[in-house]
Amino acid sequence: MTPAASAAWDDVIGTWDEIRQGYYLGDAPEAVLECATNLEASLRADSPDTALWTLGLVLTGPYVIHARPDAAAEARVLEAMGAVEQAAGEASCAHDEHPCDDMPLDDELDALRGVLEMLAHPGRDGAADEPFPEDDSDNWFEHRMTREIWACPRNLAGFARALVGA
Repeated sequence: MTPAASAAWDDVIGTWDEIRQGYYLGDAPEAVLECATNLEASLRADSPDTALWTLGLVLTGPYVIHARPDAAAEARVLEAMGAVEQAAGEASCAHDEHPCDDMPLDDELDALRGVLEMLAHPGRDGAADEPFPEDDSDNWFEHRMTREIWACPRNLAGFARALVGA
């Protein structure tokens, strides 16, 4: 299933967040396998949805890897994230830094849902052109959340590497 509309993405993102929170009532390993399958298809098609599928696995990955509910789902997540790292790891970009550079995977995953929602809704971009707040906050979830930086192939590869190494 590839959500075509932003509203469909909202449902998928909600499912991923419920899996991460541990209260998803559906088949969590199946939902994660579907995300991994869609990620691999998105990579092959060079789709703009690759960022959503990758960060969806980042959101659900700790559940799959640490809770180990299903060995097949765990292997599939690691394989899909390895494919992201291989496909995007050497991509060039003009960014000096990325969110993956300084954000531990287990920290601030609650805020990752907001990133996914921003990516799913083209009209919701962060404050890329606004100045940083007076405290010079380096928080990627406040004041620096832009579609361009979060969807950057090098950022996605960095998150994939971090999850595979988890």
